[in-house]
Amino acid sequence: MKDFGLFAERDAARAERKLGELTRFAARREIMLETIDLDALDRNTAFDILETDEDLAETIAFGPIYVHHLATLEAQRAEIAASLARAA
Repeated sequence: MKDFGLFAERDAARAERKLGELTRFAARREIMLETIDLDALDRNTAFDILETDEDLAETIAFGPIYVHHLATLEAQRAEIAASLARAA
């Protein structure tokens, strides 16, 4: 799977921005690819394009789950930090 950098983010806000950028990129890419005759390309190039599309679609599909996960972790960290301050 190609790495689009989304799952390397550890900040929910940055991950959400990156997901938005990837979504816009995917839409523009789809428009561009509609103008290309994939059958006219060599087999490896066409395969690379289709593989990248699949990886991009998978990243966009799982992106909201990952962003939610990061937001949940941040909330849990804040809650733990608040409870530690009260305990001390």
